[in-house]
Amino acid sequence: MLMPRALFARIGGFDPGYRLHAEDLDLCRRAREAGAVVAVANRVRVLHVRGVSSRSRPLFVEWHKHRGLWRYFSKFEAGRRGVWTRLGVFAAIWLRFPIAAARAWLR
Repeated sequence: MLMPRALFARIGGFDPGYRLHAEDLDLCRRAREAGAVVAVANRVRVLHVRGVSSRSRPLFVEWHKHRGLWRYFSKFEAGRRGVWTRLGVFAAIWLRFPIAAARAWLR
């Protein structure tokens, strides 16, 4: 991810409320809201080697992944959605957690 330092400072940098996952979505959303263009370089090839955290602390990673998704939704979308949509998103995120946690733990 590349971003001018001035823009990064203007939008307040990374939100420290995220531990893992969704912090990049949050940063890009705030950059776009500040008038920046967010682009994806689809032709750039990157090799992502699975992180150490996901091997050594899989439940920790899954918890914070789900927590980050809920934080992002709550921060940007929940206020514009009805109660049933908010409940549905909450259920979709947190009912998925035990399944994802079990799969991560079994790996």
